[in-house]
Amino acid sequence: MGFKIKVLHLCSAYIQSNLYRELTEALDETGISQVVYIPIKRKEDDNKNILKNTKNVTFIYSKIFNELDRFLYFRKINKLSADIKTKMDFDLINIIHAHTLFSMGGIALKLKREKNIEYIVAVRNTDVNLFFKYIFYLKEMGIQIMKESKKIIFLSPAYRDYILEKILPGNLRESIMKKSIVIPNGINSFWLQTKYDRSESKNKKKINLLYIGDFTLNKNIEISIKVARKLKDLGYKVNFTIVGSGGNNESKVKRLAKANEDIIEIHERIEEREKLLNMYRKSNIFIMPSLHETFGLVYVEAMTQGLPVIYSKGEGIDGYFKEGKVGYSVNFKDINDIIEKIELILDNYNNISKNCNDLVEKFSWERVAQTYNHVYSSSE
Repeated sequence: MGFKIKVLHLCSAYIQSNLYRELTEALDETGISQVVYIPIKRKEDDNKNILKNTKNVTFIYSKIFNELDRFLYFRKINKLSADIKTKMDFDLINIIHAHTLFSMGGIALKLKREKNIEYIVAVRNTDVNLFFKYIFYLKEMGIQIMKESKKIIFLSPAYRDYILEKILPGNLRESIMKKSIVIPNGINSFWLQTKYDRSESKNKKKINLLYIGDFTLNKNIEISIKVARKLKDLGYKVNFTIVGSGGNNESKVKRLAKANEDIIEIHERIEEREKLLNMYRKSNIFIMPSLHETFGLVYVEAMTQGLPVIYSKGEGIDGYFKEGKVGYSVNFKDINDIIEKIELILDNYNNISKNCNDLVEKFSWERVAQTYNHVYSSSE
């Protein structure tokens, strides 16, 4: 590499997700110099999730967000751009990494035009399922941010294909496709260090399903419960373990779990990884047919424990693997389709489980960081 890379991260969600912290840490190990700009709303969030033992990372927390920023997009972009220009020397920055298309990408576009610094931009769930779908007056802005970017990062092939086919006009598809790259989220090293081999023979009539996550409508737990009930009616011995809490469908999920307590075991949210590990190992299929899912790291956690996964067509990890390789994509509304795919997993359980173990290494933070390192330094 002919020059020292210094990346400016624009990351409003840094304190909400450990993913950004783990990415920053992994990039630091590659020798990249980083500045992480984190706009916050509350003073108590100052220095939250900060990394203490990095070699070359500077964190800039700025209490600048307010309630109006949710509704006045261009005002927010102008305000944050002006703020960041008072806090750092752009002569030291080689590239900007905007971690969302609209909220942070708008700032990156403005800074590129003013400071002549290239940027890459990530497209996430909120960009696809909120901004592009419902905030119509910003659609052209989102497209312009992609047009002027150096690279566009998608967390899954499914979301890349959706943007190319449903959002972009035909005359832009080829140029946007050329600079689009799929880079997954990484998985915490704990899960890769505790991979579990399920080479034992599988009883095809006994099914231990598992769901871990929030109790939101988006996670479609109600359908998964109906699937478990129908499997029981079909003669399978079924246990469905549900782990989590919170969300806009919590009361209904708990009510349904109580009504089906002969097949459902429900647990409050579990934070300790060792306890979650035990949940994965007691189960044999992970099921989460979400309505929308940018990536779904929990699928990958399940894979480290040899669990085949059920996921929605066009969402989450769909497109990373061929059908039947680590599980199956399903129509999230179709109970019969989900049952059919579960039965296909049971018919080839040991091979699919082994594939989960073998293929999960691609989600290590080390590999993810190496990919970003190449993207940052590429002259293309």
